[in-house]
Amino acid sequence: MTKILLYILLLVLPILANAREVTTNNCSAEANESVSETAEQTILLFMPWSGSSSSEGLLPYIEDNIETIFEAVKKRGGLGNCRLMLFLSETRKKSTLYEVVYDTSKSVCKKNIVKEYSGQDYTTTEGLAGILNEVKSHAPAHKYAMMLGCHGTGWTFKDTWRRYPYYAKSTGWPGVVTATAGERIPYAGYDGKLTDMHTRFIGSVSEIDTYSIDIPTIAQAITDAGMKMQYIMFDDCYMADVEVAYELRNATDYLLASTSEVMAVGVPYSTVWPMLASGTPSYSGAVSTFYTYYINYPMPYGTFAAIDCSKMDELATAMSDINARYTLADEDRNRIQVLDGFDEPIFYDMGDYLEKLCTDSWDYSQMMSLIESVVVSKCHTEYIYSFIYNYPRYIKVNTFSGITISDPSIHTVALEGKESTSWWKATHKGYTGIDNPNRKNSAPQVFTPEGKRMEKPQKGMNIIRTSDGMTKKVMVK
Repeated sequence: MTKILLYILLLVLPILANAREVTTNNCSAEANESVSETAEQTILLFMPWSGSSSSEGLLPYIEDNIETIFEAVKKRGGLGNCRLMLFLSETRKKSTLYEVVYDTSKSVCKKNIVKEYSGQDYTTTEGLAGILNEVKSHAPAHKYAMMLGCHGTGWTFKDTWRRYPYYAKSTGWPGVVTATAGERIPYAGYDGKLTDMHTRFIGSVSEIDTYSIDIPTIAQAITDAGMKMQYIMFDDCYMADVEVAYELRNATDYLLASTSEVMAVGVPYSTVWPMLASGTPSYSGAVSTFYTYYINYPMPYGTFAAIDCSKMDELATAMSDINARYTLADEDRNRIQVLDGFDEPIFYDMGDYLEKLCTDSWDYSQMMSLIESVVVSKCHTEYIYSFIYNYPRYIKVNTFSGITISDPSIHTVALEGKESTSWWKATHKGYTGIDNPNRKNSAPQVFTPEGKRMEKPQKGMNIIRTSDGMTKKVMVK
């Protein structure tokens, strides 16, 4: 009898083991909603590590975002002909690629492991392309889309922030900045005890060289994987800028992002998800629901825009012509609408910049018509908000085109990096007043490495900005 029982156990245990493996990694065919072999759309939620070696960063917020998406899927009764992939860094050393499936019998979403990763290879072109190829292989679709949730520093390069981290990590009171079109007001009643005051910039430059991904890396990885996106949505700060949109023009049809800081709770996925989880997304609907959410949120601050990246080459060509004929007057910089919370601004409203740059009203109107065709939908609250320096700062939005530009910035990080962007290279051809006599000339401008304007070069390192907008370092002994 004992031998018979043992024999039965030997037969049954492998079956049970296989059944357990299927339950953990692959939901049963009977329980899950069916999806055709090639779905209409596959969406990748890309949620890399947002903390440091000692902090979990935005992880609790990101986990809430994922649960909100699951609730939105449940409310719609499933994913339809859409497949959902999730790349999530649970720790700084461990990440997992899941497929999310909807269990119709229990009305819940389940995460099935596709592949596990260690380290930060996802920050490299090869590593990210490998993840994208895994997504394409596991969940083939006619269309692909990508939602990224993490920190954001716009087009700026992580190597520059690594050298100048203190420009975003000051803990002193920022004071009132009045030399801008948008009033930037520190909150006088802040006592350090208010909750949910953080934005998705907090910790952005902490160990940035280890955990961050430059925009050209994302663009190249998508190209290498051969899966141009229907749209890319950044649930990050400062990503709706012309430099990012231009860099991604061959990687995505549309870009959805904020020109400014995003509150730590992020995009309201409960209402945005239904607008975007479709083969024919409603970009204006996503922008509208973002606005509706934030004007009713306890911290009612935010901007959001949908940008048509297919028109970025046309915009760059037009901007190159404008740059050939105009130079911003130094006194006009301080009158441009600022859309960030830095003491020395990086991100300026592009429409307002052009209004100050173009002295000819016809040129300005032509450029604005083009920008209005590029930015297909946009929204902003009356004020935007920054928590860069660990204190609240409020910025009045007087004008808003839905896209920023850093051409006029004299922030050290911008001066160090903007000439390396594809946008700058496409729109600044080395024009000078000699070979372009119609161009407005101005004297070279001198700055300290910290971005402070000087009358003339001083002993030590100087940054010189010439009349054609180019910058160079000059050491005076």
